[in-house]
Amino acid sequence: MPSETHEQCGQCRFAYARIDMECWGETSARRVMCPICGWTKYEEHTSLSASSTLTKRNEKRGYGAYRLIPPGGFSGYNAFHAPPADGVVSQIRELLDKGWKGYLTVWDEGKGRPRLLAGSPLQKFDVSSDDGE
Repeated sequence: MPSETHEQCGQCRFAYARIDMECWGETSARRVMCPICGWTKYEEHTSLSASSTLTKRNEKRGYGAYRLIPPGGFSGYNAFHAPPADGVVSQIRELLDKGWKGYLTVWDEGKGRPRLLAGSPLQKFDVSSDDGE
């Protein structure tokens, strides 16, 4: 169900923090990341028969997030777990200025919320396919 692919962010309260899951053998991992502020929660579980045991859990405060989609390409969302360096912010802005799609946010300590610095989260729909449509 679509409701199983997101949950509410534990930092900025955005309703659609993304959930990614992986399984290998008896072990699984679940990562929740807010595409707005970068808050991330990670859990590992071990399954034994019908029960599951939480074996590892951590939560990281977000300092912003970004997504970069190269022309004709695809990429995932990324989070900052420390304030990003000016050079990193400049490099992401430069790629967005060169035609890459995506966005960049940073956490504004004074306002207690994320701030959009560049791009748009909705530009992902502007990416053309290989046949130009």
